[in-house]
Amino acid sequence: MRRKRRIILIVLPALVLAGLLILAWSWHSRLYTVTVLPRLGTQVVVPCSINDRGQIVGVCQGRFYLWERGRDWQELGRATSGGLHINNAGQIAGTIDDPNGGAQAFLWDPNEGLTMLGTLGTGMSTARALNNRGQIVGDCWKTPGAGQVFLWDKAQGMRAVRGVDGLAIALNDAGQVIGYRGVRIQGREVVQRFLWQPGADGSMKETPLPAGALDGLNDNGYVLGQVFNFDKQRQYAFIWRQGCGIEWLFSLENQNARVVALNDANQVAVCEEASSGWLQRLMRWRFGPYKESFVWTPGRGRVFLDGYVVDRRGEYLTICGMNNRGCIIGTVGLPGRSEGQRAVLLEPIPARWGK
Repeated sequence: MRRKRRIILIVLPALVLAGLLILAWSWHSRLYTVTVLPRLGTQVVVPCSINDRGQIVGVCQGRFYLWERGRDWQELGRATSGGLHINNAGQIAGTIDDPNGGAQAFLWDPNEGLTMLGTLGTGMSTARALNNRGQIVGDCWKTPGAGQVFLWDKAQGMRAVRGVDGLAIALNDAGQVIGYRGVRIQGREVVQRFLWQPGADGSMKETPLPAGALDGLNDNGYVLGQVFNFDKQRQYAFIWRQGCGIEWLFSLENQNARVVALNDANQVAVCEEASSGWLQRLMRWRFGPYKESFVWTPGRGRVFLDGYVVDRRGEYLTICGMNNRGCIIGTVGLPGRSEGQRAVLLEPIPARWGK
């Protein structure tokens, strides 16, 4: 009996100490602080974009809102359910649906309010990206999938990108644009990826891009994409820059992975379905699709984010955007259910990133 007591007296403190050490290590190793963004009554404002000042633009029930620390959501006007972009000047680009089923791109400026951008006579336009110079890239179209790429700025208004009928994806501060357009090769119409950049004569010079989905463009001229790598027999994310070629970054579990954002530090934000191991199959059977989100950083690799924000089994984080400081915005909740859904902001702790 005494021996058992001695064992308990030795083992129990050791277990408590081990638990405290694990807890301390876990806390010290945390790389982000988490802020749950306020709701509008019972409604969640879905965040769409965050600038380097930490301002967030989001949408709720067909209206768009601005949030910054120390203030509640500020209602700014009517907008579609997504595709909002904010730059470091606090300007916001987006698209407004009209009652007749059309749509038109707009710019909201904190000093000048709302400006409608036009449609180049097609009847509809969509804003795809906004840079820190106040330029907007998007598409004008009569039917979805058959658009004319446009550039807009305050000085020149909306103008067509010469010779480009297709879809714009992203725009950087140098005025470079990435997107898709149809080309005719050996009598067949195929979709090809391009980088368009301003030339000395004012036209947009065209450079073909590697095959694969286009997901982002940063201010250093890096293009982010994903494609099946036949040498590695896996779906892979890559970056490409003119004169440098392709750099393979990391593998993706499948083609359903959503590569969300690329920032100027070449950090990549990703949401994907988890691998097909027995645990993931069990999770899918019991709770539905099992997804995970992470940020990939050069030199550090994947940093998984779900553990910072997921409170209940079956929940997952959907990343909506990332800024150049590595701040992440997104929503957390159960698939297909609004109950308990919340919008979150994850901010890196500089000292724990070696900054």
